[in-house]
Order: sequence, then C-alpha cells, then structure tokens
Amino acid sequence: MDILLTDFSAPPASAPLHQQPQYARALRALGVTVQTLRAVQDGHTLAQAQVVERRIGPLTFHWMPRGPIWRSNLPPASCHAILSALPLALPRGLWLANAATEADGDQLAAQGYRALIPGQTLAELDLRPPQAMRLAAQHGKWRNRLRHAQAAGLVIIETSFDPNRHSALLRQEAVQQRTCRYRALPLAFTLAYAAQNPGTVQVWSAHHKAESIAHLLILTHGDTATYHIGWTGSEGRRLSAHTLLLWEAATALADRGIVRLDLGPADSVQSPGLARFKLGSGALAQRLGPSMLAWPRAVPLFPKRHKHAA
Repeated sequence: MDILLTDFSAPPASAPLHQQPQYARALRALGVTVQTLRAVQDGHTLAQAQVVERRIGPLTFHWMPRGPIWRSNLPPASCHAILSALPLALPRGLWLANAATEADGDQLAAQGYRALIPGQTLAELDLRPPQAMRLAAQHGKWRNRLRHAQAAGLVIIETSFDPNRHSALLRQEAVQQRTCRYRALPLAFTLAYAAQNPGTVQVWSAHHKAESIAHLLILTHGDTATYHIGWTGSEGRRLSAHTLLLWEAATALADRGIVRLDLGPADSVQSPGLARFKLGSGALAQRLGPSMLAWPRAVPLFPKRHKHAA
C-alpha cells in the first residue's frame, strides 16, 4: 500500500464538505495549505483524506476534518494500516482530527490520538427517499408550517449565487453572526467557493408582495450538499417562509441526484429552536466523534544506557 500526495479529487465515497475538492479549492484561494492524501493498493483507492495545515505560533498542525473517507467494505486491518501510514506522509507537525463517527474515534484512539472536545450533533437530511416519504418523515408541526407557507402566496425563486446580486444576503449574514454570536466560516469563504467552483452555490429566495422576505444559500459538492447561510425577516417568520425554502431546495437537490443535505449543528441546549427546525424537517441527528490530537510519543532526553556483556 502507498500513500500518495495528489491533486484535489473526488473521494472514494459520499463525503461531507470538509473532505470534498471544492472545499480544498476554496481554502487554497484564501491562501490556506491543503493536502490530499490517497491510500492506493494495486491501482485501487482504499481511502482519501484532505488535510489542512494550521499554524499556531511556532507549532504546525495537520488538521484532518471528518476523514479519511473510506472505500466501502474496507477491512479494519486496512483502516488501521492507513491511519498508521498517513502521518508519515506529512511528518512535520502535530496531527488533529475530527472523527466522523464514534467508531472512527475508536480507530484514531488506537493510533495514539487523544480526545480533546466531544463531538457535535449534526442534522442530516436524507434525500434518497421519494418525496411522499420525505414529507411523511417531517414532524407534524413542521409539516403544518409548510402547508401554511404554501398557502401564503409566496413566490420562490432559485438563482445561482452572484456576489453583486446577493451582497445584501452576505451583509445580513454578517449581522446575524455578530448578533447571535455564533461561529461560521468567514464570508470570504463563500466568495472563494463560488469563484473556484462555478455552478455549485445556489440561492433560494422567498418573495411576498414583491418584497424579499427570506433566503437560503446551499453549497453543492459531489452527491452531497451543505446548508450554508439562511436568513429570514419578521414577515418571513410570520409566513413560515424558511420552512418552504428548505422544502423546495431539498426537492430540487433530490431531483438533481444529491443524496444528502447537511443542515449543520443541531444543538438542543445552546440553540433549541434551531435544532427543532432542522430535525423537524425529517433530518436525522448524527453524532460525530470527538476532536482528537495525535499525542507524540515521549522520547527521553537522556536515554537509559544498556549494559553489554564483557
């Protein structure tokens, strides 16, 4: 088995945003170093990991968010061998990983990684079932709000993201981040993502009586997509516009072959209302593994001297 440094390329299975080449291209445009490591055996890709370089003072960190992405049905022994070999490809620096699942966290722990922060809970909307099944999976109150919005005479328009046309949405998002005090990718990332990956950023907007009352911006990457920015004004909240936007966007994405929409964190403690909205759509709560640090093996400053037979 070989670990190859390769150009940005599609992973061997469905993957979240952080392990997609579109994400890497956007970061590279912002001056961030991103490496793609691919485990190959007999010409076949076994796994792939995108690793982001971060510097904190004099320290260099290699951050592997929700990776590697494994080929299906890979034996545990192969996973173990790949995790052992990855750091050898980028030996200078400490390795950080956000485990994609608890099971991945256990595999990383076996390689000497230590948990630093518990994993988040995400809301993931499966777009593979037919529309009727996705509608039935919604919570009753969420479905009622959808019907309310559908009867309100809203006009839904989908457009490709344009930095000039949608500059107001970016300003609204900046205000939301300051007001609600939540952390998100910088707006420069949105601009870089759109510039480096044409046709992958879509905006759904709701209009009522010629007034724009809500927006939803989604990033697409391979056969998955990510809910990236959402904004709703007071009239939009009154008319449940965001509920209709999410339903219309999910339906359009499903028709285009997207299999999963990542709705982001579903924190029932810090943001219970937002968590209810996301999970009410029929999304399932997915628990990530912890954020972990590969603890370097201690090397004694003064190695013990061994006596040799005379």
